[in-house]
Amino acid sequence: MIKRNLLQWAGDTYYGATKFPWGWAKPRVVLGHFTRDENGELQRICFEELLRQKFKRTIWQLVFPGQTAGLIKKIPIQEDGTNEYHVRFYGDGLIDCELEVDRLSKAHWTGPRKHGTHLIKELLEKSNLEEDIRMRISALFGERDYSSECTRVVSPL
Repeated sequence: MIKRNLLQWAGDTYYGATKFPWGWAKPRVVLGHFTRDENGELQRICFEELLRQKFKRTIWQLVFPGQTAGLIKKIPIQEDGTNEYHVRFYGDGLIDCELEVDRLSKAHWTGPRKHGTHLIKELLEKSNLEEDIRMRISALFGERDYSSECTRVVSPL
């Protein structure tokens, strides 16, 4: 984790927080809306299953281009400092999950971020969904790297 003074932290926060709109500006994404095709139906099933597993909608998630829904869940702090899942659903059918440091942490904008769709797959395996549905949902998992655009790179002095 990168050590930052208050001014650097403020710059990191401003930089990251202004790259994309927030959920409060995109209420349809907070509520979740899905395309009216097979991928959209599978995404809706996944979304509802994650809600049953205590994931939450939030107005504080940044909304990335093409995103149609999003959920978050706090998790026990991991070795690398991450402690939140951020799941995003996109209009083209893709489902992405990112592990990150929670938004109230000083390391939120500089802390580690990594993809975690394998963790969502594990959660779905524990669900009551039929195996065929779980496999079809898992086929939609992929990665979008918009969050890297929110991290300010500052060269050392």
